[in-house]
Amino acid sequence: MSPGGPCTRFSADEVLCDEFSWIDMLPEEDRAVFVGGFVRAFRASAELGDWQSLDQLVTEWKATAIVHSDRAPAGLLAEPVVDDLGPVPKPDGAA
Repeated sequence: MSPGGPCTRFSADEVLCDEFSWIDMLPEEDRAVFVGGFVRAFRASAELGDWQSLDQLVTEWKATAIVHSDRAPAGLLAEPVVDDLGPVPKPDGAA
């Protein structure tokens, strides 16, 4: 097939942006990390026949995009914790 024919090549980030519209909410450097991680997880999942790691990667990055899309929680998460909420109680049944 000649260049410019009906089969054109797309970069992984273009294809993933079409599939996962929330990628636009990620900062540019995070988008590159997501795309690289997605490609590696996809290859590993395909070789192993187990798609859980790819599903987990997409779930975690989607949550990251949600945080970036709303500046209020993103700002709170970026601030240092200044309140001491006291000692953590032992779990039920712990000695």
